[in-house]
Amino acid sequence: MKHLLFVVALIAGLLALIGVASADLPPGGSFNDDNGNIHEANIEAIAAAGITKGCNPPINDKYCPDKSVTRGQMAAFLVRALNLTDDGGGNTFVDDDGSMFEADIAKLAAAGITKGCNPPVNDMFCPDKSVTRGQMAAFLVRALNLSDDGGGNTFLDDNGSTFEVDIAKLAAAGITKGCNPPANDRYCPGSAVQRDQMASFLARALNLDPITPPPPAGVQFTGPLESRPDLSGEISFEVSDDNTEVKNVSLAMDFHNYDCGGGWTKSTTGGKMTIFATLPVTNGSFSYTSSTFTLSGSFDS
Repeated sequence: MKHLLFVVALIAGLLALIGVASADLPPGGSFNDDNGNIHEANIEAIAAAGITKGCNPPINDKYCPDKSVTRGQMAAFLVRALNLTDDGGGNTFVDDDGSMFEADIAKLAAAGITKGCNPPVNDMFCPDKSVTRGQMAAFLVRALNLSDDGGGNTFLDDNGSTFEVDIAKLAAAGITKGCNPPANDRYCPGSAVQRDQMASFLARALNLDPITPPPPAGVQFTGPLESRPDLSGEISFEVSDDNTEVKNVSLAMDFHNYDCGGGWTKSTTGGKMTIFATLPVTNGSFSYTSSTFTLSGSFDS
């Protein structure tokens, strides 16, 4: 069996993503774990700008798009993005001694972008804690000196939040669009920021042009053809020895109550739904079409 694993972002209009194709990038781009991710072009943009180096040093061929951003990582992202150099003498907080991000944290504090994580004392930074979307709004508003809140009250779910004003300023600047497309009337201030989302936040904040890498070699997928921007998932499958079937197609998706259509079975666990099917192969190609998306591919035999 040939076992292949590809990350697929089943986002409406995927093929219409606006980006700058770069002939300088290898097939699939700088990282091998973000192919098809809706944020891939922005991940490439911040990589080209030197803001991210990857997540698995020293190889750094992965970006870990689904992992949460820690406060320490956020410090490094912003220090590189803003080219901060002044550390204010260093040793700003008591809980980051020995952290690989200690120097970045000191520079962030010297620039007034962070105040700490334990008010009112604020002698701690909590470098290993995940950054929430609300905290991220505050970081970026201070970093970019944003002042226009667009009238405020942009989202329904941040009323009373410590970060409500910052969130409104971030939205007014076009850096955030919300967390529940296509309605986008919510911000999800308490949710952790993922690394792929962080790439888009930073790319928009810095006005970086998206960079669309050449497609990865091997199997290619397209979809959906309908308007379900909330669909995203990871596909795995096996190709039979005689190349006549794509077997055990497994699509794990971040949503519930989806009618998979004929030929699929499904199971739902912990906020993920996985659907399975076996698809016939004709001349090295296979496809599946539902009312919501089209999944198609080809492979080198």
